[in-house]
Order: sequence, then C-alpha cells, then structure tokens
Amino acid sequence: MAAKRIVIGDNEVEIPDFGIKAFIYPVLLLIVVWIFFAGPFYIVAPEENGVVRTFGKLSQVTESGLRFKFPWPIQTVDLVNVEEVRRLELGFRTVRAGGNQNTAQYKKVPSEALMLTGDENIVSADLVVQYKIKDAGQFLFRVADPKRAVSHAAEAAIRQVVGAQPIDQTLTTGKAMIEASAKELLQKILDSYETGIFVAQVKLQDVTPPQQVDAAFKDVQSAKEEKEKKVNIAHGYRNEIIPQARGEAAQALQEAEAYKQKRVKEAEGDASRFTQMLNQYRLAKDVTRTRMYLETMEEIFPKMDKYIVDGKDAGGLVNVLSLEKVKGGSQ
Repeated sequence: MAAKRIVIGDNEVEIPDFGIKAFIYPVLLLIVVWIFFAGPFYIVAPEENGVVRTFGKLSQVTESGLRFKFPWPIQTVDLVNVEEVRRLELGFRTVRAGGNQNTAQYKKVPSEALMLTGDENIVSADLVVQYKIKDAGQFLFRVADPKRAVSHAAEAAIRQVVGAQPIDQTLTTGKAMIEASAKELLQKILDSYETGIFVAQVKLQDVTPPQQVDAAFKDVQSAKEEKEKKVNIAHGYRNEIIPQARGEAAQALQEAEAYKQKRVKEAEGDASRFTQMLNQYRLAKDVTRTRMYLETMEEIFPKMDKYIVDGKDAGGLVNVLSLEKVKGGSQ
C-alpha cells in the first residue's frame, strides 16, 4: 500500500494512503448483502399473504409474488400462511397421533369437556375446530393470542348451544344441529373480536354422560329402547288389527246390504206373482182353482208313498198293490 510522508514537528511520519479504490469494494459488497437480505424486495408464496409494517404500524397486506418494500428499519414484512387449516381440540388432547403401526392416544380434559344441558344434566363433549386465516392483518395485530381466543370462544359457543338442548337430543339425534349452531355462533364471536379467522368446521368427536354416571345412563337408555320397542310393537298390532276390523265391518255391511236387496226383490217378486195370480183368478175362478190344486198335488205326490187299492168284486178280500217308495217321500 502506498504511504505518504508528513512532518510533525521535528519528526517525519509515514501514513497509509487510502485511495477511493480502497473503499469502493467493501461498500459494493455491503450494498449487495443489503439488497438480498434486507433490501427492497421480498417474495410471497402462493399460500401466503405478506403483512407490511411501516415503522411498526400495519400499512398493507400483499398477495403472492415478488414484491417491493422500503428497507429496514422503514418497513418490515411478516409472511402468514392463509391456506393452512389449523386444528383446535377442546375437551381432549392428542397425546400420540395414530399411524400405520401406532394407535392414537388421547387425554381427557374434564374442565373443558363437562357441561350442562338444557334439562340440567351433565354431559362430556369433545370438540374439534378447524379454522383458517381470512385476514392476515387482523390475525397478527387485533388479538394477542389468536389460538387462545379461538379456544375460549369455541368453549363458550359449545356450552351455550348444548345448554339449550335436552340431554336426549344432545346424545342422539341433535349432534348435527349442535355442530351447525356452534359453528355459526363461534364465527360471530370471532368476527366481533376481529380475529381475521374463518371457521371451516366444528365437529363433535364424542358426546357421552360423565364416567361416574355412565352405567346409570346406559340403564336408562336400555329402558327407553325397550319402551320404544314395545310401543312400536303395539303400533304395529294396532295398524294390523284396525284395518282388519274395518275390512270385516265393511264386508258385513256389504253382505247385509246384499241380503236386504235379495229379500226386498224376493218380496217384490212374491207380491207381483200373487197379484198376477189374483188377477187370473178373478178372470176364471174355477179354472184357476183347479190349476192351483193340480200344481199343488203335483208338488206333493212325488214325496209320498203311494198305494193302489182295488176292492171291486173282491168280496171280503182287499187287493193292495204296493208301488216302490219314491225317494224322499213320506207315508
């Protein structure tokens, strides 16, 4: 390195000669490092949002791509994954996740799981909340601990919804309705907090009576199932016997109506026949009387045993000729 000689008093001193070239390379190196590591450019991934702070205050939220900013300390950027589905467990915790060889293990958290139903019974409810970030700025700066806020809001929502339902509906058919209502209420709470969180799903994992009274609840459920079974059997018998009785009643009515019509027609026929005979009798009484007598004898004679008696010129003897007895006749 070149040196300069200067005279200080009676002494001559050599000092280094720092030219412009001695400074230019370190400065260029610092500029390159600054551009790449703390410079005006940053990259936002497709699943991320960039939250830009100007002097520590939120100024804008940027989408994916290559973006420009003022260098630190003027502006800083926080990258937030807004596509990730986050999971919150309420009432239990996963100790070990299940896999191909491992069985999942869970730990109950009674302080979160136990809650009152609308009819003042206690149930244990395990809940899973899945959520995403819909506003990265609110997520970072409106709430100090977003995960804790979601946990408390979810616990409040599920307790309010379960507290409005009877225990039977909570344990059986009302789970889907409880999930939908809890999701809607949780979203309203989080929006009121301006957390920037979107609730994707609320899922009840398990709803059971407390362990201390589980056996009693099972007995009650068994009794209710037995009751339902007997009621269904009774309803089935009723549904079978009532149509049968109605059918028999309708058949009896139809038979009675048919018998009525038959008797009426027979009576009308007899009356008409009698009227006709009466008219004929009035026209020719002797002929009609003789015809009626002959028709009557014709009807009676085939039913009687008949004998021919010939006593002519027999003296004290009577000859009797016995004919064969007519089938069905009477003596």
